[in-house]
Amino acid sequence: MTKGYFAPFIHSEKNAPFIYINVLIALIPCIILAIVYYGLRALILLLASQILFFFLDFVFSRLLRPNTINKDYLDISSVISGTIFALLLPPDTSVDVVILGAFIGSFVVKQLFGGVGTNLLNPAIAARLFVQVVIPGKLTGFSEPLTDFFKLDTLIDFSGRSAAMGDASSIYAVEVLAGSFATFIGVGSGIAIIIGVFYLLLKKIVRGYAFFGYLIGVLLMYPLVHLTEFINKSGLASFGIFILTSGVLFFAIFVLGDFSTMPINPIMRMIVAFFCACLTVFIYDKVDPITGLCAPVLLVNIATPSIDYYLGTLSHKEIVKRKAGDAS
Repeated sequence: MTKGYFAPFIHSEKNAPFIYINVLIALIPCIILAIVYYGLRALILLLASQILFFFLDFVFSRLLRPNTINKDYLDISSVISGTIFALLLPPDTSVDVVILGAFIGSFVVKQLFGGVGTNLLNPAIAARLFVQVVIPGKLTGFSEPLTDFFKLDTLIDFSGRSAAMGDASSIYAVEVLAGSFATFIGVGSGIAIIIGVFYLLLKKIVRGYAFFGYLIGVLLMYPLVHLTEFINKSGLASFGIFILTSGVLFFAIFVLGDFSTMPINPIMRMIVAFFCACLTVFIYDKVDPITGLCAPVLLVNIATPSIDYYLGTLSHKEIVKRKAGDAS
């Protein structure tokens, strides 16, 4: 059975570690392609991020809450946070960025707010936006994929590398699907993400409300924002490239499917995801890609407690009215 301090909308015979393990399995296609495209440096960034998030969560949870922590519970969610954070990094990122991100995501965002299931913000997304805002110059190293599997010098180049993100509109459709262009190490391949989506939906780990709400928002908002392109008949191609390469598919399933930072009510979860998608599409071309993806998510994370409280209050009043009606 799921313990009481976990996210309140996990109503399933599947416990939290089982759910997180399956999310990690769904991320494997993205992880594999990240290593294939960017070699050992991608593997080291992933392992460093996973280990640091897990270690810091383990240590700080026992330091901050020694008498209340469930020592029998293995917090696999920290590994998921570490994986997502690393997959959103440019391939030429140095390890000091990972150290800073793990500290912010684990200690500041998660443990100071009570630990697993009680954090207000998604730890990986908050950490990724934080490093983007604080040290943007160290997150501009977008080297081409499949160029040097054993390249490791970027990991200790603390001054940062500069290489522009690739233009997916100038490559073949197969390369777009595979994510074979310079981008963040784990979110460029639409095929890898779709495989993960189908796995989670088939295993019924996620119910799809937020996922479909987000995609509907992107589908409706993108033509409005890019109306000129659609009038000139080039909008459909650019829309397909945006869906497959921007990271919105990744965020729709692996970020908005987070158990503790989205509303409890399924319909409200879909509405919130829809709003998040609309905001993402609206600001995406006006800011850097990571800010365009992460900021709307954190905004709806902040609004979630108020939404849950308001809906919970309404539900309680409805129950009281029904009981009063039955009594009369």
